Amino acid sequence: MRFISKYLSVALLLNIISGGIACAAVKNSVITGGETDTYYRIGQDLQKYILPDLDVITSRGSVENVKALSKSKGVTFALVQSDVYKSYVNLAMNDPAPEVRHWAQDLVNSLRVIAPIYNEEIYFIVRKDSPMNELQDIEDHRMAIGPDGSGTNLTAKNIYFKLFGKAPVTVKPFIETGVLGDDDMTKYARSALWRMAHPGVGPAEREVDVVVLIGGQPLPLLQKLGKDFKLLATNIKNDATESLLKDYSVGFADQRNYPFLEKHMPVMMVQSYLITSAFRNEQRTALVRQFAQNLCNNFEQLRQYGHEKWKSSVWSPRHPHLPSLLSGWHYSEETKPILEHCLAPTSDMKVSQQISPLECTMEDRAVGLCQ
Repeated sequence: MRFISKYLSVALLLNIISGGIACAAVKNSVITGGETDTYYRIGQDLQKYILPDLDVITSRGSVENVKALSKSKGVTFALVQSDVYKSYVNLAMNDPAPEVRHWAQDLVNSLRVIAPIYNEEIYFIVRKDSPMNELQDIEDHRMAIGPDGSGTNLTAKNIYFKLFGKAPVTVKPFIETGVLGDDDMTKYARSALWRMAHPGVGPAEREVDVVVLIGGQPLPLLQKLGKDFKLLATNIKNDATESLLKDYSVGFADQRNYPFLEKHMPVMMVQSYLITSAFRNEQRTALVRQFAQNLCNNFEQLRQYGHEKWKSSVWSPRHPHLPSLLSGWHYSEETKPILEHCLAPTSDMKVSQQISPLECTMEDRAVGLCQ
């Protein structure tokens, strides 16, 4: 994990010196992902059915989301991949810079899970004519995994390190002329896919052998892929795969979601968490409790009208017991009693009223929760 600590610590140190990240939140907000990501659509659902005045903020993904929750005024909720926690624990324990260790320790102590939401599939995409067929075949191949600070980047490096004990060969994100997309993350992925499948150049000029994407099914970008691509399978009987199962699980990419697949394919999955902080201000704490109560009252609307992934949520008012979390994560002391004791609604219920947006208090700034 040393290489993950290195790229995280540099970014964090710059943020500490400059006083934060470039994420302008003016209200209480949920920070998500790119506009084409599942996270962003989940955030829109939370705004529509849980807290109507909630701002939905775009980001590069889980790593940036954790930093925003700790540093940005008004960011109260975040969507993250469950494997990011251990990277911050590694920073807190091993980073050579004392200020980074202290910052990371304060951060991991304050993070709290409201609820696991769903599993995100991890896709390793290659050319149709590639000799690679399984996840274990990616060793020493050139990988497009998005920019430093993105959740995809961190997860891909973590999986590769667990499989091979070293850092992967990565391709610096680039945008091809004429490639369209709602945000840079989408353009990076489309550019890498285009370069990898380009029919007019040889393997050396393509520069990319594997493109890694992460998102809940159905992922719009993958729905549009043609037959020039294939998905690497996860061999669940391979000994190397067992080393991944402490942080990840195995699921299937459904052929009905992705026309380029010839059959259902086994893939690694990472759990997504909806998280908050252990705020020390009662008003902010009251907002978090109100959010949990609204989630109890209006969850059926999420299931009925929101993203398809709400139907596979591991928590619901009908099954309110919250499952065990990955090592290091802790549930919010404010929301867990509410979520585990809420009653499934027996009739349609209107969206609860939101508490007014809260200012960042001096106490919050003192503990590094906002600016």
